[in-house]
Amino acid sequence: FTTAVTAAMTTIEDNRQCAAERGEAMGETFPVVQGTPIGVPAAPQRPMGAVLVAVTPLTLEEQVVLNYRTAVLCFSVLDFATTLLNIIAGLASTRDLVWFALAIFILGPLSGILGAKHLNRSLVSVYFAFCGLKTAAEIAFAINMWEWNVLFVVMQGWIIKIVATFMSTLDGISALRRSELLELKDVPVHMVYW
Repeated sequence: FTTAVTAAMTTIEDNRQCAAERGEAMGETFPVVQGTPIGVPAAPQRPMGAVLVAVTPLTLEEQVVLNYRTAVLCFSVLDFATTLLNIIAGLASTRDLVWFALAIFILGPLSGILGAKHLNRSLVSVYFAFCGLKTAAEIAFAINMWEWNVLFVVMQGWIIKIVATFMSTLDGISALRRSELLELKDVPVHMVYW
């Protein structure tokens, strides 16, 4: 009963005002006013939870290392697979211990994978030495035993060039900066094929 009496005592203008306060404009439009503080510079708008991070620009040498790092990782995995194929072919074609000598060459690609992953100059140097030895062995096999090893010689030469460029560029970056480069996740990296 009190609600009916209260509703009867309000005027049409009071009803409009109450409806406007509730967001029910009843077909009427009211101007929207947005205040701006005076004398306070506007801060850039960022989404909630966004974190600002200072980005250190990369030198050309550092960008080359990051690009070749990806390539060395990829090619050392490829080198691991081809070495494994050579071991299997050696086992299938001969019963000598030639396959055991080839099995030692597995250590090279493994050190290449770890060296590129951690930007470790020593492991990359070990991989480079194994690449040189493996190329010499592939040439010997191509001349003496298996003619199709010429394909592996060409592939190994390609891998040596990639590893040599990565290793020489890695020399110019300090160990501290290498660890900082490993922390970077949002840097665009381009795979280098030659």
